[in-house]
Amino acid sequence: MQKLIYAIGLGPGDPELITLKALHTLKDSDVVVTPQSDKNGRSLAKEIISKHISPSKIYTYYFPMNNDKDLLDKRYKELAEIINNFLSEGKKVSYVTIGDLSIYSTFNYLEKKLKLFDIDIIKIPGVPSFIAAANRINENLVIKDESFCVVELSNNLDKLDDLLSNFSTVVIMKVHKRLNDLIAFVRNSNSVKKGFLIERATLPEERIFDLLSDDLPKDAGYLSTAILFSEVKHG
Repeated sequence: MQKLIYAIGLGPGDPELITLKALHTLKDSDVVVTPQSDKNGRSLAKEIISKHISPSKIYTYYFPMNNDKDLLDKRYKELAEIINNFLSEGKKVSYVTIGDLSIYSTFNYLEKKLKLFDIDIIKIPGVPSFIAAANRINENLVIKDESFCVVELSNNLDKLDDLLSNFSTVVIMKVHKRLNDLIAFVRNSNSVKKGFLIERATLPEERIFDLLSDDLPKDAGYLSTAILFSEVKHG
C-alpha cells in the first residue's frame, strides 16, 4: 500500500489566500496535522485551517520553543511515526504550514523523517509572505531587466551592500530579532533607495513601516519581512 501525505503551504495568513487545491485537499483529508510551538500559544496555521474545516480533523503537534537540535530531531521523528500510523490506518493525511513549503520552511526537517517510513509526499504551494508583502506596499519586486533575491538576515549585514549592488530588490526574511541592526544598516547605507518593513502581512494586525523614516518600531514580530530597493533599480 502506498503511503502518501499532502504537504500544504497556507500562504501569509489571510485564510482567503489559500489556493483552491489546498482548500479541496484540506476538506478531503481525514487528519490535518498542524504544528504549534507552545501549548498555550497561538498557531497561525491552525487559525487559518479552522476557517475551512472541522476542528475534529485537526491534529496539533507541539514543538518546544528552543533551538535544542537533539530535542527537535526527536520530536520530528516522533511526529513522522504518528503520521505513519495514521496512514497505516488508511487515513488521508495532510500537513500544513504557513507560507510556502520551499521557502525557509521547517517542513524540510519533517520531510527527512517521513522518508524513513517510505512515505511519499505531494506538495501544494502557498503564497509566499514576501509576495504578499510586496503587494501590500504596492511595489513591484522586479520589472523587466531587473532581478531580486531572498535572504535570511545574517550576522554580517555588510553582505547586504554586495547584494544591493547586484540585485534591484533584496527581500529579507526573519528580521524580528535584529531589527535595530537592520535599521542602522539602512540609515548608513548609500545603496538603499527605498525600504519597508512589513509585519504580519494580510492579517488584521498588519503594520507597514518606511525604513527610511523616523517612525519605526522598537522591535519586530516573528512574521516580519523587509524589502529593500537598491539604487540600481530601474524606473
